[in-house]
Amino acid sequence: MIGAHMNPRVTSRRRMGGVVVLSVGAVVALCCVGCQPKENPVLSNEQFPGEIYPSNVLLTQAQRGEVVAALRATAVGMPTDPLTKAPDAVRWSDVKAAANAAIVAAEMGLVKSTLDGETWTFEIETQGGEPAKLTVVKRAAPEMYLATATVGTFGERFDNAERIVREFRMAMRRFGALNRPS
Repeated sequence: MIGAHMNPRVTSRRRMGGVVVLSVGAVVALCCVGCQPKENPVLSNEQFPGEIYPSNVLLTQAQRGEVVAALRATAVGMPTDPLTKAPDAVRWSDVKAAANAAIVAAEMGLVKSTLDGETWTFEIETQGGEPAKLTVVKRAAPEMYLATATVGTFGERFDNAERIVREFRMAMRRFGALNRPS
């Protein structure tokens, strides 16, 4: 019986060699398929479902005139507000941005923000999942605003509430120091 007693080392090496060849072949096949060039979506002008506006628009002569007039109006002789720091160190228009910055600095997350008349209300959630609220009411100069916060189910986390208000005040001063239209 020739070949009836094969060396087990030789047999296992042959099996390993076959597995390695198959593995290398699979990797090469995946690389070749995955590396094929794809069409640039920006250059394709393809309109996808759900898009409101087409990717390329041809303007009429009247529309072109309106666009050019609008661009020229902003560039030549139109009065613009000067960029200055806030006159009272804070701007009411910075409340939402300052609140977002304060909430992040206090390591909390914004759930919802609403503006009702001259009152901003920011619903917040702490890292522990507790509710919090920052309320900012517009006041006359020099006070400009009144900020209050509550943290906790029953408003019992006074230190966290003070931190939100402190971070909000600092953010309002930082934003007020930026040169912006008044």
